[in-house]
This record gives sequence, C-alpha cells and structure tokens, in this order.
Amino acid sequence: MVEPDFSGSYAPGDVSFLLRRLSLSPTSLGEREQLIQSGQRHYSEMIGPEDAPKRERVRLFRECLAANGPRHAADLVALSDALAGSAPGRQLVIVSIARAGTPVGVLLRRLLLSRHGWPEDSVRHCSISVIRDRGADLHAVRHIAACYGAENIRFVDGWTGKGTIATELHSSLSAAPDLATVASGLWVPLDVCGCASWAVSEDDYLIPSSLLGGTISGLVSRSILPHADIGLPEFHGCVELQHLRRYDLSRWFVRHLEALCATVAATVLKPPRAPNSARFAESQRFITSLMGEFGIADRNRVKLGIGESVRVALRRAPDRILLREAVSPDANFIIRLAALRGIPVELRAEMPFAAVALIASVIARP
Repeated sequence: MVEPDFSGSYAPGDVSFLLRRLSLSPTSLGEREQLIQSGQRHYSEMIGPEDAPKRERVRLFRECLAANGPRHAADLVALSDALAGSAPGRQLVIVSIARAGTPVGVLLRRLLLSRHGWPEDSVRHCSISVIRDRGADLHAVRHIAACYGAENIRFVDGWTGKGTIATELHSSLSAAPDLATVASGLWVPLDVCGCASWAVSEDDYLIPSSLLGGTISGLVSRSILPHADIGLPEFHGCVELQHLRRYDLSRWFVRHLEALCATVAATVLKPPRAPNSARFAESQRFITSLMGEFGIADRNRVKLGIGESVRVALRRAPDRILLREAVSPDANFIIRLAALRGIPVELRAEMPFAAVALIASVIARP
C-alpha cells in the first residue's frame, strides 16, 4: 500500500501517486536500447539516467511556454468544463496517467475547485501507471474504485500519440469483469491519432511540459514494473528524483498555468464523442507505410506526433525526426531541440501528421 500523502513534489492534495517508490540504478541509453530491441528486457524493467535539463533546453521550454501556454491553458479550461458537465452530482476522481498526464490532472482538479466552485472533498486526483505490453495497473484502479466509486473515475492523459496508452487502458479494463462499470475512455487536451473518448483538439502542437521530464511532473520517474512483480497485487513502481530537487518546476508550472487559465473566457461545451475511427485508421496506415519505407519491423520504433517526437529526442536514440513543415514556431522548437541532440531532421510536406520520430535500430541485421 502507498502512503496517502505521496504527492511527489506537488502540494499535498494536488495528487496521490499510486506508485511504489523503488530503488533502481539507471541503465545507460545505449544499453537500454540494446536490451529493449533485442527482447532481453522490457522497457518498463529499467530506468534511464535523468539529469538536470541543460540551460538550452530550459530556454526552449520557457519560449514554448510563452508561445503555447495560452492555448494549453484554454484547452485545459475546456477539458475541465467538460469534466464538470460529465458529473452532475459534482463528484469525480481524476485518474491521470503518470507521468505526462500528472500535471494535467493537477490543473484539472484545481480548475474544478476554483472555476466551478466544487467543494475540496468532491474531486480527487490519483496518478497511476499504464505500461505498453503490460497494461494498466488494475490494482490501483480497484483501489480507487473501492475508495471513491467506479462511476466517478475519469482517465486523463497529457496527449495521445499513436494510441498505445488508450488501447492498453481499454484492453486491461475489458479483461477485468469486476471493473465493468469503469469507463475506460481517455480524456485529453490533445488527441493526435483520434483514439480518445473526449478531446479538445486533434490539431497537434507542442505542449510545453513535454520538453521536461520529472522536473515538471512531481520529481517522479516514469513508471516501472520489474518482471518479478507482474501479476502481483501491488502498485507499479517509480523512482523518486530527489537529485533534481533544485531544478524542480512542478509547482511553479501549475501556478503559471493557473494564472493563464484565469484569463480564459467561458467555453462552449462540447459533448463527449466516440473516438475518431477514421483518424485512428489513418494514423495506423501511415505508421505501417513508414515501417515499409524505412525497413522497420518493430512498430514501437515509430512515434507519432509532436509530443512523442520530443520524448524520443530526450529519452531514446532517434534515427531521425520527420516534420511536415519547417517554418512554424513548433517546428522551430523541434529543429532546435534536434540540433542540441545531433538528430537529423527531414521535411515531409505530404505527411498527415505534424511530426514523427523514428528510433534507430541498434541490433545488427544478419
């Protein structure tokens, strides 16, 4: 069981991380890629080194926040309005997907309190793990349902890429009859591939928080699931990033976005929608075509959208980044980030998506 006050570096009450705090030594980038691509280890069994963001990346983040912060704030307001409209009884538990979804969950909870006047005890925020090929942490979902009611759960993430997390979440819950009353749909501000149940927009843009990692997400690592723990009735794990405390912007970012949200006028509420199946099918066809063009056998080496491309640039070993245009502000941010990491960038004006990252193969072909 996790202590109820585990909120990382966020203020108590902003979030409860339903994650076990583990001790795990980082694995170097090259070794991780070798182990993942060879099938010797699953990515969730290891953690990469996470160092303090260098000055150039912090500058990019602040420029992106100045450029895209107002849009992100407006999207969060619209999402909070939709969540409020989905719960006429004014009871909700926001369940964010750690860790990209965590800042969004923190802000949505605060917006329901401040913008909609909900009582403090009527909306809670828990952050849980969903891992590709391993599924959602159903132990955490059962804990939340037992404490706060299955009907009050809304799953939230920062954005969608090619739909992996949404698919894992739906598959996990569909295989758990005792959680049949939990709505498995994903609520996001940005739905790149059309797989979310509710989204403000499908028009891709660089969400500022994607440029940083744990230093904007409560000083927790991405979630971990050691192989020996698969199937055990325990929460998935994480590593606390205490060595980055002096660089932490988690609370500052929340305060900054709150101030931007306060300037947003009333929104026209959009009803929840079914996932955009045409958009999702287009995204899967496009990924398949790229795999054929570049001789990629593993679908996981293709990452769709601006947010996922940025994450690959920061945490993986990219072969290249493809951009639909080179002159937009977001493209400029990605080009500058790629230059910092020595990543080739190619222009593909015909692409149906703004950005794609291809992870380099580190396995020698026979």
